[in-house]
Amino acid sequence: MEEIKSTNAGQGLGIAGLVLGIIALIISFIPCLGMWAIVPGIIAIVLSAVGYTQANKANASKGIVIAALIISIVGTAIAGWQFYMLRNASTQIEKFGKEFQKAMEEEFDEEDMEELENAMEELEGEIEEVTEESVKEAAKAASEALEEFSQEVDEATKELEEEEK
Repeated sequence: MEEIKSTNAGQGLGIAGLVLGIIALIISFIPCLGMWAIVPGIIAIVLSAVGYTQANKANASKGIVIAALIISIVGTAIAGWQFYMLRNASTQIEKFGKEFQKAMEEEFDEEDMEELENAMEELEGEIEEVTEESVKEAAKAASEALEEFSQEVDEATKELEEEEK
């Protein structure tokens, strides 16, 4: 019978890779900041790969090292995707703006725009200016409404107290 020797070859690097891989994975889910997870992710992949090689040569257990490698690759891939998307966001926004402007130009002609401007001018004329008298009237109406509301609350409170007795 062969005796299987248990060694810890590659386990230290595997644990370090696992910790950095988990950090990279967590950071990669943060919007707009996830691209910075590439740095710990790449370091974790390298540490995990070296640990896997050492564990493979020493015929040691490779479970933690493989888990570290997978988590590191996933975290780095998500961070890379965020980096790619943020890098291309400006061109996509610019493209959308041009398409939107083209659609607006096709939809509205000059006659429609003039009608819209005329309607805006009419609305501006209808809006009354805020004067001291209008503010006083609004304040008076608000205080009357508040007084009525307070009376209704008092009546409701009295009714509830009577029901409890």
